[in-house]
Amino acid sequence: MNAYETEEQQVEAIRKWWQENGKMFIAGMVLTVGSVVGWRMWVDHRHNQAEAASAEYEQLLRELGAGNTEAVIKRGAYLVENFSATPYSDLAALALAKLRLEGGELAAAKGRLEWVLEHGKQDEIRDLARLRLARVHLQGGDSQQALAALAELSNPAFAAVAEEVRGDAYLAQGDKAAARAAYEKALQHSRPGSDTAVLRMKLDNLGGVDA
Repeated sequence: MNAYETEEQQVEAIRKWWQENGKMFIAGMVLTVGSVVGWRMWVDHRHNQAEAASAEYEQLLRELGAGNTEAVIKRGAYLVENFSATPYSDLAALALAKLRLEGGELAAAKGRLEWVLEHGKQDEIRDLARLRLARVHLQGGDSQQALAALAELSNPAFAAVAEEVRGDAYLAQGDKAAARAAYEKALQHSRPGSDTAVLRMKLDNLGGVDA
């Protein structure tokens, strides 16, 4: 996948990819296993599961947009528990984690993100969970765990925001030199035309940076 401006664009790209390629992906899984009795039934079942999970996730997005928190929590939990073989369960867990974090429920957010790290079906999803987990650790006052989470992140699409969060973690530890270096890397990785005003403000507060 190409680099994306925001995390939400990455989530949307994963969702669209699965909608367009899920059936082929499932069929490929069967071919790698080999010929087995009832393989066509298995493929059809998995495809039907993916279709049902997609419909549930679309409804979750509508409920999220409407601000129906209770419905989102209920549907998200249903997706995680009943459609764990599809990436929609991972996306639902990410949505639940974000909702919990916005509500100040750090432990609940952390639990959902750790679930994605353990069960995520795609590298992009797991890296997104690592990035958000780093933020949760940082918000909870554990800058060292935030840095540890970021150390495992490899997707270049998240390079700019990962470096900014890394800078925040170093700053929380009182290491201004390391924070400045991380913020400068974040600027270097930022896409042309992206909004870097907050990032530059952080650098200015540390004593300036080349424009």
